[in-house]
Amino acid sequence: MTRLSRGDRRTAPPGVAGVGVSFFLLAGLLALFFAGQPAVAAGPSLTILSPANNTIIGNASPVIVTFSIANFLLVQPGRVGQVANASEGHVNVTVDGQLVRLMTQVEPIVLQLDSGSHPIVLQLRNSNGSALTPDVSASITVVVTHGPASGKPTISILFPASGSGSGHDVYVAVTIRNFTLVDPHGRPNAPNEGHLLVQVGGLYQQELARYEPAFVVDMPDGTNNITVFLVNNDNSQLSPVVSDTTTVHIKAATATLPEILNLGLTVVLIWILIVLVRRRRKASERLASRIETKPSEDETK
Repeated sequence: MTRLSRGDRRTAPPGVAGVGVSFFLLAGLLALFFAGQPAVAAGPSLTILSPANNTIIGNASPVIVTFSIANFLLVQPGRVGQVANASEGHVNVTVDGQLVRLMTQVEPIVLQLDSGSHPIVLQLRNSNGSALTPDVSASITVVVTHGPASGKPTISILFPASGSGSGHDVYVAVTIRNFTLVDPHGRPNAPNEGHLLVQVGGLYQQELARYEPAFVVDMPDGTNNITVFLVNNDNSQLSPVVSDTTTVHIKAATATLPEILNLGLTVVLIWILIVLVRRRRKASERLASRIETKPSEDETK
């Protein structure tokens, strides 16, 4: 067995050391190259902070939009000697495709919107009103309602009680929760708002857009089902359907003896009045006739 003496040393294969030195030299050259290059400035940016996309704004509250911008200076357009450039300008605010605001400061945008869905777009613009290249904008959609933003709508009939008897005309009182009654005409559908429909026996009776009792008239004799529905502004049913039903028994009208006597006495009094009027009229006619036929004093002399 051959032993190595202390003087013997293991050496790396030829060329390995040169490769390592070359690698470090190349890395150093690359570092010097990139360090000498000018930094590329980030382009303008715009972000809508609130509200979140598809937020429901309840109780007809105003929509408050907050936003932030970066690498862009907001300035008042139309200044003397102003030159358009890609680093300054203003923000255009459009709602439903219509320009509603021009922003020269980063501040909350307050929008009073009607019921329904509304797309809102914020876009950076040059001082001369032209869009940036590439375009810098942000958009959201909000849903506005006069009703509450959340909660399940319900309706209950307070009067008349189910199974009760009544005359042919009856008031119907209801209680409503998590739903707001509005004038339906010309409004788009919105969550938790609409109006009230009243049906008797499955047939339409009336609609209500205010908190007041319904007055149902001329119901037929027998058992009648009165149903109330909460519906959207376009008269479509809510999903799921929200309704309540009560049953009312209408008895056929029957005249009692006192009612018959009162009716007869009324007829007699009317007849007496007619006779008296006729007699007085005839007496007046006879008196007028006598006055006309009486000779004057000049003629008798």
